[in-house]
Formats: sequence, C-alpha cells, structure tokens
Amino acid sequence: MLLAVMFFTRGVEKASSWAGVLGTSLAIVGVVVTILTSWWRQHAAAAAPATSEALAQAAEVLASRVAEQWQREAEARSLNDPDPMPVRWTLSDDALMDHEEHIAPAPVAFTGCSDRMPELVGEFRKLHRRRLVIVGGPGSGKTTLAVQLVLQLLVDPRPGDPVPVLLSMVSWDPDVQPRVQDWLTDQLNQTYPALSAFSRDTARRLAERGRVLPVLDGLDELPERRRPQVITALNRSLPRDGGVILTSRIAEYTGAVGRSDVLTAAAVVRPELMTRDEVADYLAARLPRQPDPSWQKVLAALREGTAGALSAVAAAPLGLWLLRTVHIDARQDPEALIDIDQYPDPRSIQTHLLTELIPAVLQSRPQRVDDEDSLRPKRSHDPDDVRRWLTSLAIELRDAGSRDWRWWHLARHTFTPRQFDLVGGLTVGLVSWLVGGLVIGMRFGLVFGLVFGLVVELIAFSTSVDTEQRTTSPVTSVRNAQRHQAVFGLVGGLAVGLAVGGAAGLAAGLEEGDLVIGLASWLAVGLLRMPFDSASTAFHLAVGLRAVQGQLPWRVMGFLDDAYRLGLLRVVGPVYQFRHAELQDHLAPLHPSPAVVAADLAIPS
Repeated sequence: MLLAVMFFTRGVEKASSWAGVLGTSLAIVGVVVTILTSWWRQHAAAAAPATSEALAQAAEVLASRVAEQWQREAEARSLNDPDPMPVRWTLSDDALMDHEEHIAPAPVAFTGCSDRMPELVGEFRKLHRRRLVIVGGPGSGKTTLAVQLVLQLLVDPRPGDPVPVLLSMVSWDPDVQPRVQDWLTDQLNQTYPALSAFSRDTARRLAERGRVLPVLDGLDELPERRRPQVITALNRSLPRDGGVILTSRIAEYTGAVGRSDVLTAAAVVRPELMTRDEVADYLAARLPRQPDPSWQKVLAALREGTAGALSAVAAAPLGLWLLRTVHIDARQDPEALIDIDQYPDPRSIQTHLLTELIPAVLQSRPQRVDDEDSLRPKRSHDPDDVRRWLTSLAIELRDAGSRDWRWWHLARHTFTPRQFDLVGGLTVGLVSWLVGGLVIGMRFGLVFGLVFGLVVELIAFSTSVDTEQRTTSPVTSVRNAQRHQAVFGLVGGLAVGLAVGGAAGLAAGLEEGDLVIGLASWLAVGLLRMPFDSASTAFHLAVGLRAVQGQLPWRVMGFLDDAYRLGLLRVVGPVYQFRHAELQDHLAPLHPSPAVVAADLAIPS
C-alpha cells in the first residue's frame, strides 16, 4: 500500500527508492526474528528441569572436567615428578575436632603419607560423613593434599560417590549466601559452563542432591569475622550425610573454632615435618646417579644434621620445592646454603630462594619451540620484567586484602570513578563523531544493519554452550566477556542500522537530511556507551594505562598464562593466584617503604 501511494504521489523514482528501503528492512527484520527464535528455543530448553538421567550425565561431564583441570594443575606443579613429596599427615589436637563417635569408628585414626594416596583416600572413606579439615603452617602442603585427594577420588570412584570439586572459598560471604549450596551453585556455573547445556538448574540440583563434594581451599584467606560464619554455615546447611574437605592455616582455624564451633563430624589433620633422610632421598632422586661434589656435600650434611638452617627450610614442602626448583632444575651450586655464616637462619635461606625463583624457572622452562600444548611458556621473558609485573599484581592483591586476582577487578584498582568517566566520555565522543560522519551516506545505514545482523547470528552460534565446552580459566573468561560484549554491541549496531536505514529512506523522500545526522549521532552514542561500560572494555583500558606506566605488559593475559606455565601462578576457575602465598608476600611485603614500592614498580620516587 505504501509503495502504491509513493508511486502515484512521488513517481517511479521515489517508489523505487522506497522499495529498496523496505526490502532491505524486511530482510533485516527476518534476521532479527531468526535470532530471537533461536534464543527463545535455547532459553526454553535451558529452563526445563533436568531429569535424573540428565543429572547423571552432568555428573559424569563434571567429573571429566574436574579431572582434566586438576591433572593439568598437578603437572604444572610437578606433583608426581617422579613421585610426590613424602609428607606425613596425622590427627590434630582434640580441641579442634568433634566427638570421636561422630567422626569415625572409635578409636579415630587418620594417618598416611602424600606419596601413598590410595591409603589416605581409604582413611577418608572410613569417616562417617567424609568430612576432613586440613590444617598447617604456611607452605606446609595443605592445598597440594587437597588436589591429590581430588585426583585420587576421581581415579578410584565408588558407586554413588559425589564428584569432588576444589574451589577457592574467598568469594563466599555467608551474610549473602547462608547456605553452601547456593554459593556452590554459582561457582559451578561460573567454572564449569558445560553444565548449563543440560539445563539451567543442573548445577543447583547437583549441589542440592549431594552429587558434589565441595573441597574448599583457603579458610584463612577470608576476613577474620567471616571465618566462624563459614563454619557455622557449613554445620547448618550441609545435609546429615554431606561431606566436605576444608583447608586452612592452623592459627586461623583455631581462632575460628574458638568463636563458633568445630566442623561437625570432621577429622582434622596436620602435616609432620619431613625427616632428614626423607629430604635427602627426595633430592637425590632428582639428581644424577653421581651428583657433583657440591651436592654430595649438601646431601651428606642433610643426612648428618650438619646442614644448619637448610635442614629446617627443606623439612617443609615449600622450602623443599624451592630448593629443588632453584638449585636442581636451574642447576645452581647449593654448597653456600650450608654455610651458617652466609645463611645463619631459615628466613635468610627462604628469602634467597624466593628471590632466585623467577630467574630459575625462566631458565629451567625456556620458551617452547613448537605448537604443542606444553607447560613451557609461549613467549620469552626478561626476569626483571617478570618480577616487576608480578610485583604489581602482588601489591594490587595486598591492598585489596585478597589472594585471588580477578581480571574484572583490575579497572577498580587502576582508575578512580572520575578518571574512568573522563576517559569514557572522551572515547565515546570521538568514536561517535567518526560514526556520525559515516552514516551521512543515505545507503550506509542499510548495509550497516544487514551486515551487523548477520555477524550477530554467527557470534551467537559461536558462543552457544555445549557439553564439550572446557573448564573456565582466566583466559577463556576474558574471551567470553569479549564475545558477549561483541554480541550486545552488534545487536545495538543492528538497531542503529534499522533506525538509520528507515530515517535515511524517510529523509530521501522528504529531503530532511538533518534528521538522519541527528538520529544517527544519538543512536551511535547509545551504541558505543553500552560496550564501553562492560567489564571487558574497562579491563583493556586499565591494562593500557598500567602498560604505559610499566607495571604490566600490553598482552597481560598472555603473560599470566606464561606465568602459570612457569609454575609461578596457579589457576582456580576464572581467577589467578600466586602458587604460594609466600611468593606474593615476598614481592609485596605488608608494610613496605615508599622507596621499595617505587623500586619494585620502576616508578620515579
């Protein structure tokens, strides 16, 4: 009807022009309908409750993803190269545990060694409710034992066993989520996106039905007031037969128990220091059959008890790992470490080992030369750069009171709100001006909308979830955020195309060119503001500023992935942590002087 009116009132030329406008607009509308129909079908499928069969399949997929994730982490930590450290575990003080009859058949016995994990898992399975707390001092192997338990439980599953899932508990706030199942659901959805391919409520039903064994790492990393709240929340929300594994430094767990209660029915185990022979045997197994004279002297001193402060350092897992990494893997002469004049106490030796750790791992794990997925870094790095960049992250975490580095928090640690608004306004204004200039052409709006609509469909397809999707990592988390930003940005672009295209056709008929320019500029600002407000864009702006200041590399995620491959960082879902909290504290002491901070970050004081 509209074309007929245009034909008789404006002539063939105007009617033909409007026919093109309407034809293109209808094509775009068709693309929009296709996208919305596809989205609605996926939404409806995801909203359907998961069946029992689907839950069983989801549990199998979850077990596969957890095993894949932590097997790779075990390789990155060299936990089994060639054998695990022989750390012995025994029951802790009675004051930290429940009554014996609640824990296991009396008398309660829980002893074992980290290099004989089947036996330790057997002890765990004897516990009535399979609840275990792992306590110890800094660098005593708490998280390592948790990883080993997860892998062994997955290697040797029993019918009906829940899937062990290791999670950093630093994000759990019982004031917001009083039940562990609620927090666990969020963590499963965030870390294992493949679960949502079965149903939107799959993660929740797995958590509610006891199909997941939560392995909660780092009670001591929570704020002090929150630690007793977590223990209380676990006691209240875990089902009677629900299991849990919890790790904490012993002082923090003792304090939390004193202000709340013990974890009901949980055994509490602590590590024992390795003996002199165990330390010497572990090191000798990683040396040539005929070690050089320096190592022969050090091994003899360790066995005889004449190694001075080195004996105390190497008796703990962290110290032994540092000694191996710096002086065996990087082939540095160890003889000076038994010189009591040069290294009079354990602190001096540990400081030396932490200082030499970065150049040592860069030397022992050089850049890979092929495309195979290995634990070698993808790029070569200068040790001073690595130290400066990691120091920047350590300071950021120290000031935030956290051990978890989340990429989406970088902007809040980089910009003040006023700075962010200023940069955002300038960026949006500049790009809006450029886009406004482009849309002056009458036909550009039509092509703009059509092309963007097609791209949206392709991106929506590429970001769809299926059961083959791998575990979320910091790198994949950033990529997913960028894809979602692109989807929303391009959907906005499609809206701009439709509006500008229609306005262009209207302006062509009514000769109102100002309408096109004004409408296009207004919509362009809205389009551009939306992706600018996203976490992904804010992150990249923060990276750019920190890179200019020399605090971070331009390709920060690639660098952090290399730091993980070097064994300096570890991955827990979408966050990075320093592999050992002691390395973070070494790079960013709690009370540094301004001169030290300036030197670490290469900032003029």
